[in-house]
Amino acid sequence: MTENQVPAWTTAGELTAVPHEVEALAKAIGKKPANDNVPDGSMFNRVMEITNLPSTNPKRAFGVRKPSAQFIPPVAIIEESVVMALGAAKYGAFNWQDDPVDATTYYSAAIRHLLQWFSGEDIDPESGSSHLAHVRACMAILIDAQASGKLVDDRPVCASAGEAIDRLKVAA
Repeated sequence: MTENQVPAWTTAGELTAVPHEVEALAKAIGKKPANDNVPDGSMFNRVMEITNLPSTNPKRAFGVRKPSAQFIPPVAIIEESVVMALGAAKYGAFNWQDDPVDATTYYSAAIRHLLQWFSGEDIDPESGSSHLAHVRACMAILIDAQASGKLVDDRPVCASAGEAIDRLKVAA
């Protein structure tokens, strides 16, 4: 890695700004950081400190610096892959790479599936697959389309959801 390169996971969404994720990891694996003032405060250093992963093995020393799928439940990946395969059969695999997609199309589909799941319907009657897997598939397509420049960003201009959430928080 040259001095101008940085690990991709440190630039995607500024992971250093989400210490609550590190705390969730610590809780999930049953460990507590010995020191909250980890040098430079990076997500990588905090995860390494919590998990106490030695980096003496050359492969581990490089491998742990890359994004890890170990934190994604396998069943979620499997169910999402079933829905993605259904979509590939119906519309063509990775069709959004050939014909850019509107953000609102997949946002609306994801919200519909999430609302159906939230109202007690676990399985989509058309596909026979989990509504939550459909939500994941919609998000995967949006993420991939956005990352590859194939997303038509037709989101409406509206008030900031983040600001509204902060303003309407209930005091704990």
